Amino acid sequence: MKKIFLIMISLSFVLVASLSASEIDQIRQMQQLQDQAPSDTRLADYFDKLKAHPKDPQIHLELGKIYAERELYQLAIASYRRALEFQPDFAPAHVGLSELFRKMGIKDWELFEMNEAVRLSPEDPQLRLRLGILYMEPATYDYDQAKKQYKELKKMGSPLIAELALKMGLTP
Repeated sequence: MKKIFLIMISLSFVLVASLSASEIDQIRQMQQLQDQAPSDTRLADYFDKLKAHPKDPQIHLELGKIYAERELYQLAIASYRRALEFQPDFAPAHVGLSELFRKMGIKDWELFEMNEAVRLSPEDPQLRLRLGILYMEPATYDYDQAKKQYKELKKMGSPLIAELALKMGLTP
């Protein structure tokens, strides 16, 4: 009995040593999620929906949002990426990733994902505003890119232009 226990412990160390940090984080987050799941009917509802429609990007998007709320970042990233696997031009998944990378403090990825969202939904004034504001932040400052978003909002006739103009020190 003691030998079996020692073998199991040895195997678990080998298993843990062979996993990447990201995989270990996902395993920890999955354990944390299991602890929370019984008290969260919203999560259970989405798991049921996922069983019925495993390739629905909207379900993966919603799961990503729930994981992000709980700061289960690796699971949220995996859910958003899964949504993009099923629908590569799904701008809301890029927005979710951008917001998540913002929470994580990964500015380059936040900017990349927001640019992707705008590329996929160029007529969405909210996304253009968010991208313009992002370009005005110190860590991602690029006045020319912010001005580009300002001009696009102006072409659209969007009232959101006033908010971006204020951030840029312009008058609309």
